[in-house]
Amino acid sequence: MRSDLVLEGGGAKGVALAGAVAGLAAHGIRFERIAGTSAGAIVAALLAAGMPAQELDRLARELDLRALVPAGPLDRLGRVGQGLRGLSVLLELGIFDHRPLMAWLRERLAALGVETFGDLRREVDGDDVSGRRQYRLVLAAADITRGRRVLLPWDYDEYGLDPDAQPVVPAVAASAAIPLVFEPVRLPFPDTDDTAVLVDGALLSNFPVDVFDRTDGAPPRWPTIGVKLTARPEGPAEIVTPVTGPVSYLRAVIGTAVTAWDQRHLDDPRVVARTVFVDTTGYPSLDFDLTPVQRAALADRGHAAAAAWLGARP
Repeated sequence: MRSDLVLEGGGAKGVALAGAVAGLAAHGIRFERIAGTSAGAIVAALLAAGMPAQELDRLARELDLRALVPAGPLDRLGRVGQGLRGLSVLLELGIFDHRPLMAWLRERLAALGVETFGDLRREVDGDDVSGRRQYRLVLAAADITRGRRVLLPWDYDEYGLDPDAQPVVPAVAASAAIPLVFEPVRLPFPDTDDTAVLVDGALLSNFPVDVFDRTDGAPPRWPTIGVKLTARPEGPAEIVTPVTGPVSYLRAVIGTAVTAWDQRHLDDPRVVARTVFVDTTGYPSLDFDLTPVQRAALADRGHAAAAAWLGARP
């Protein structure tokens, strides 16, 4: 069965994405195009580059996230550094250093023969989408200088850049650049000295499940399957965040920004029907100290969710 695939972001919980994808692939589902946000962007890039789903699942279970997402230099100074974390944010716009993770990803992609988006072009096969969208990989990021979602490589031409020539890893870094956690990625505006600042796509759309939907009214050639790192909603989804002070206020503001765009999808039963829901309750997104047992548990939840979704299909 051919399908497009959309992977939600979720930080360290992305291990569950690898498990869900392996579960789907084990039942013969072949992914034509893959979109991802944040952690979903990392999984999507490896899959689109040709890494077998079962190998990706094994890799996710074995991966020491803390080694790839080390604390910033100030945190290595102990209590003094902890007190100066705000300075790290001011100087670098991020607490954690994402360079080891991106170097690891660059090495894995190179082994698969992928460096730029040109390496991920799809062959046009008849009635298809426009040439600018002929890629196996699409990554969601947020351009906070223009206040809009960007889909890479589709939108590179808006910055005067050739999509085929753009390296994949910086686009993944942009999609995964959680504000104030990881340093953002900058792109030059065409014919100016200004730059666009790109951050985690989850800020505007953590689950862009409609990204591959046709807009010409014609029926899809194959379905889209989404993988979301929350439990399946029993009814109209409702998220309540109590606001009792400055911290909870900030949490509610950020939570609204992250969930509002995607909330309209989850209120649509047709979207729910094409989504694999992986319950990752109890696993914080920024817990990069997951133990091997915890990583295995997350991957197993992904496998189980995929099996349940497949079993419920008509």
